[in-house]
Amino acid sequence: MRFEAYPSEIAALPALSDGERLDYFLMRAFETEEFWALKQGTEWFTRPLTEEINGFAAGQLILPAWCYRHYAMDAALDIWTDCRPASVSLEYFIEEEIPRLIEQDIVLDIMPRNDQPGCMITAHRLSSIFEGIMDAGEYRLEG
Repeated sequence: MRFEAYPSEIAALPALSDGERLDYFLMRAFETEEFWALKQGTEWFTRPLTEEINGFAAGQLILPAWCYRHYAMDAALDIWTDCRPASVSLEYFIEEEIPRLIEQDIVLDIMPRNDQPGCMITAHRLSSIFEGIMDAGEYRLEG
């Protein structure tokens, strides 16, 4: 199992559509069994949208998320410099973090492009996708 993106993946990412970004995130997150985001202190970094995007109102809290440390590290170094990359197991993220995100109405920003949003998705919808993938037997979480 590899835990870093290939250079060709990194080069191709800026041109991916929102749907392709989500597919890439899902495939790689299940492959590595990791979820990457940013932390400020002990809390996940969230930020409010400054304007309406894809039907999500200005002020909506979003959580940027990635499938590899490389992408989270780039964001921490280049954009959100007061943050650090952090990961949890995908299993923990699905079982513990997604319900909290649903309760707090936090939207996930999957694979954001520099300071521009990536694929915006509600935590509830992402939870349903994860459930469907696991029910279909396409992926398996260890443990």
